[in-house]
Amino acid sequence: MGDSGSRLLVVGAGYVGLVTAVGFATAGHDVTVVEKRADRLEALLAGRVPIFEAGLQDAYDAAVAADRLRVADTPGGDPEIVMVCVGTPIGMDGQSDLSQVRGALNELRGQLGPEVPLVIRSTMPPGSTRLAVTWAGVPESHVFANPEFLRQGTALEDFQKPSRIVIGRFPGADPDALSRVVALYRTFNSPLHVMDTASAELVKNGSNAFLALKLSFTNEIAAMAEEFGANADDVLAGIAGDPRIGGAYMRPGLGFGGSCLPKELRAMALAGAGRGLPMLVTTAASEANHAQMLRFTNRVEAAIGGLEGRTVAVLGLAFKAGTDDTRDSPPVRVIRLLLERGARVVGMDPQAGAGALRDVPAMRLADDPMDAVTGADCCIIGTEWPEFRSLDWGAIRDRMRSPLVVDGRRLLDERVMLDLGFRYLAVGSPERTADGSRQPPPMASRA
Repeated sequence: MGDSGSRLLVVGAGYVGLVTAVGFATAGHDVTVVEKRADRLEALLAGRVPIFEAGLQDAYDAAVAADRLRVADTPGGDPEIVMVCVGTPIGMDGQSDLSQVRGALNELRGQLGPEVPLVIRSTMPPGSTRLAVTWAGVPESHVFANPEFLRQGTALEDFQKPSRIVIGRFPGADPDALSRVVALYRTFNSPLHVMDTASAELVKNGSNAFLALKLSFTNEIAAMAEEFGANADDVLAGIAGDPRIGGAYMRPGLGFGGSCLPKELRAMALAGAGRGLPMLVTTAASEANHAQMLRFTNRVEAAIGGLEGRTVAVLGLAFKAGTDDTRDSPPVRVIRLLLERGARVVGMDPQAGAGALRDVPAMRLADDPMDAVTGADCCIIGTEWPEFRSLDWGAIRDRMRSPLVVDGRRLLDERVMLDLGFRYLAVGSPERTADGSRQPPPMASRA
């Protein structure tokens, strides 16, 4: 290990923990990552990264080969800094489930030296980092919150080039401990914000809640475009031209999902309700997201002329391209609605097929797009995988019972699809008529 590196213990090797461990090892630190889940541990010990994330396998291999990264099933060694990166999923009661955090800290209890900083990188609901002090049995002067802002699909790049770094500390934080945590990021050329732990929690929760709100707004504008004969791309480009608004997270789709945004909305709503705040905006964003998936399903049903006994192919099952994660995946949720209405569903995804099949076992999983569309009455684009754009759509048309594509990601070129003989509907656009014009649906559809 070089003189500039620290000895880190990273607890948890999921999306956040493994990217954190590999990222710090790549930056020159000496890292041990602890994982309890048997399948993940087995894969890592065999040299296989158990999640799909761009560049992560190569970076993992390089860090292990350089002897900067080790895998263990229990905490140990003599770390200079400990980072907890385990999951905090939403439980059946709608609350963030902190049992993994509590379990990790209970295991660390008594093992941490009095001067070792304890950094909570797991996503914590507002006001909950303080629990770590009790669970770990350490002074709050050495406990810090360090929320991550990693996007699945680009997580390693986001770690190496962070938009900002946030470190939360309690009043009376030990200056030396704080400086050691700050020093971890000294090689990153990014804005650094040091604040109290409650503020750090709200930065994380609030950032994701705002992104969810922006996506819900975008999808409502897209729905208006469909109903009034407008083009969502043109409308949103005009809105995004206002520098106060900007164009990030303003691409229509069939809804948002993943492990972060839906969870943060629920966490914010519950935290506010616990203090007598109704949190009307974040609650509305969740409701709008559910309504978008329902609206999309209704449009598919109307386009086919009823779903009972019809076969629908869904290309793309992950909640977004570049990941194998199906947690709160919009296409998976749409598939459930299609099945409830009597459709047969065949799904296909380059990375997320196995996970989606666990979520929806009534779906048939296809090995490739051609298998998925054979005999289908409709093909849905559920995830914006770029390889779907370059498929032989002429051959797909010939395999389908009915050449209907409903594009939930605005991935394909409408003109190309129409020229190939498809009936093509995209989120945010009304269907183009035979003469090439766009017409809004009849008023009856707006009831």
